[in-house]
Amino acid sequence: MSDIDYQRERIQHDDGAWATAHRVDVPAAKLKFEDLHPMSSYIRQQDIARMYYARAQARGEASPHILSWTAMQTDRRAGQLFPQLDLRADDGENIISANSFITYILRKILAAGWLQLHEYLGDTYEWQLDIPAAQSEWRARAEAVLGWLEDAIQLDLYPNIERGSYQPRIFRPFDVQHNFVRIGRCDFIRQFVQNHERQALFNTSHFLHEHDDLISHHSGYGDAIGLMVAANTILRPPIYRRGALLNDGKNWRVRAISLADIKLTLPGDITISADASARYRFGVNPVEELPIALYTRAGGLRQSSRPLQRSPEAADRLEYVLVNRQILSWKRGGDLHIPQNGFVLSLAEGALPAGVSEQIIQDAWVEYQFADSIGSVVSGIQAGPILLQSSEPVMDRAANGEEFCASQGETIGISPVHMDLVGAGERKARSALGIKADGGLLLLVIDGCESASRSDADSAGASLAELTGLLRDAGALDALNLSGEGSCHLFVHGGLANTPSDRRGRPGVVYERMLPSIGVVG
Repeated sequence: MSDIDYQRERIQHDDGAWATAHRVDVPAAKLKFEDLHPMSSYIRQQDIARMYYARAQARGEASPHILSWTAMQTDRRAGQLFPQLDLRADDGENIISANSFITYILRKILAAGWLQLHEYLGDTYEWQLDIPAAQSEWRARAEAVLGWLEDAIQLDLYPNIERGSYQPRIFRPFDVQHNFVRIGRCDFIRQFVQNHERQALFNTSHFLHEHDDLISHHSGYGDAIGLMVAANTILRPPIYRRGALLNDGKNWRVRAISLADIKLTLPGDITISADASARYRFGVNPVEELPIALYTRAGGLRQSSRPLQRSPEAADRLEYVLVNRQILSWKRGGDLHIPQNGFVLSLAEGALPAGVSEQIIQDAWVEYQFADSIGSVVSGIQAGPILLQSSEPVMDRAANGEEFCASQGETIGISPVHMDLVGAGERKARSALGIKADGGLLLLVIDGCESASRSDADSAGASLAELTGLLRDAGALDALNLSGEGSCHLFVHGGLANTPSDRRGRPGVVYERMLPSIGVVG
C-alpha cells in the first residue's frame, strides 16, 4: 500500500452517546516523527496569552493580565549574556542556561511586585523597576535581564495597557504560578502543513501545558515530555517509565521504556548505565544512596504515592539538572528541584574520574544511547499509557509499571498532570497508534469537547477503555495512547480532518492548539 486510507464514521457508545472517529491506515515505512520548529514568536505569545487569559477569567479574575516571554530556541549560557551577574538562585543552584536564568529572574521580580509598565505621550511604553535600595544585587540582575528582553522584543503583556490612559500598571500582587508563562518550543501543525506537502500529520507526545507543569524555571509551555528518536538519534530521553512506539528500521513495536533503558555519555567519553556490569552504574530513583543516581519526579510514587519534588539532601554530592541533552544548572549538597520535563544527575564524591565533574559543567551537554537490551531504534515516540499488547487490554497491567500521577489538591503530580489512570473512564478527545497483524499502523482519533462547553452538536469523545475496544475491533494487536484532549489534531492531505476539543470556555468556538512534535506520514 503506497497511500494512506482515511475513514471517518459516527460511532455509538453503549449508553447511546455518539462520537466521531477518524481512522487512518498507515504503511509501516511511511511514518516518522518530527519536532515542530517555531516560527513567529509574536503569534505564539498572543495565542498562549489568550488561552491563559481565558483560564484566569474561568477562575473568577475580572481583569487579569498575562505576562509571557518567548525562550530562545537555541539556548545560550547565562554567563555569556550576563557576564557580570551572580547566577546563583536563592537555594544555591548555579544556573547555566540563559533561558532558565531569565525565567528565574522574571518570576522573582513579579512575585515581589517590583515590575511596572508605564505609558507616555506618543503611545510609547516602558518597563520600569521599583526595587528597594537594599536589594542592589537583585536590581543589577533585573535591569540586565529586562534590558535584554526589551532589546530582543521577547517580553509581552496581554492585554496591553489602554492607550491614552497614561496610568502605570503596577504588578502587585501578581499570581506568578497562573499568570506568567515562559513559552517553549511549540507551534501550530497548520504552519507545518502550509510549508510541506504530506499525506497526514497528527499529534504525538505529551507536553507541558498546565500551570502545575511549569513550576520549574527550567520548563516552558509546549516543551515535550518523553522519548523522541529521529534518524537514529535520541533527541529526548524517556524521563518516566511509559509506553513508546519504536521502529528498528523494519518493524514497529510497543513497549514501556524508562531512563534505566538508556546510557548517558558524559564529557570525556564517560558512559554511565543502569546495567549491573557497567563500570559506572547508575540507579533511577534509588531508595538507598548510590554513587551515581538519576532522580525524576516519579521517585517516591512507590513509597509514598507522592511525586519527588527535590533530590535528597546530601552534603558530599554534586548534582546537575538535565533537560533533553542539555545541562541547565548544578548544585552541591543535593536538594535540587526536579523539573517536570527533566531529571537530576547526582554524583557522590569520587564517583567519576577526576576532572569529569568540572568538564560536565563546562560542556553542559550529554548524549544518549539505548541499552543493549533495547536493540536498534531508528525512530520512536513516547506517550502512554499502553492500551493493547497481543490484542489484550493492558492499561492496568502492573508489569508495564507506567508512571503517571495526577495533581491532587496541594500535591503537584507529574506531567501530564491531568492523566489519571484511576479515572480513565472519563470521555475526552483521544488519539492512539496501533500495530496491525500485517505490520502496518492504525491511527485512531476520537473527537471530543471540553465538558463545560459541550453541546448536543459535539462529539462525546471516548474513555481510554472505549478507545482500547475500538482499536482492537479495528484490528490493532498492540496500541499506544497519544496526547489527547485539545491536543488531538489530524490533518489529511493538507486539510484539518477532525474537530479539536479546545473551546477555552466559549461553546461553539474551536481553537487549534500548538504542539511540540508530530507524526508525519508520507
